[in-house]
Amino acid sequence: MTDAGDVFSERAFEDLYHDTFATVWGIARRVARTDEEAEDVCQKAYLTVFEYWSQGRLREPPTHLLYRVAKRGAIDILRARQRRFRLFDALVQTRPEEDVVGGPLGRALRRLRAEDATLILLQSAAGLSYEEIARVEQTTVAAVRSRLFRARRELARCYDEEGGAW
Repeated sequence: MTDAGDVFSERAFEDLYHDTFATVWGIARRVARTDEEAEDVCQKAYLTVFEYWSQGRLREPPTHLLYRVAKRGAIDILRARQRRFRLFDALVQTRPEEDVVGGPLGRALRRLRAEDATLILLQSAAGLSYEEIARVEQTTVAAVRSRLFRARRELARCYDEEGGAW
């Protein structure tokens, strides 16, 4: 097995791949619903190791980093799936004439621009990360962060005006 002190070479990386793929695939496939999801987890894990190792930033045996990234990638897939299910459940259970959020907060949300209210709901109600919102909005993570900051500030102002108590 390779050690963190090993010098990167394509041959060493190929050996790592051949020695570890069955285990990484097993980790990913146990959680993933489809082969495509498992392939995404594996690809991200090996790409991460390749980047760290080839740039000389690897401070541990490559297998440790590989298995950790694979495990976290599989967990991320589970979390994303659960967020989608929660969002779907909320959409199915809410009748169109009902507001998802009521009271002063609901009134404050209705006063926001639709784009701003949507961003806030995507993050808070749907639980999407900045990265996921950026993909949905087809923009950068930095733009999402800026827009959410301004939207939250405006929501707080509207909430105060609606008589909400923090």
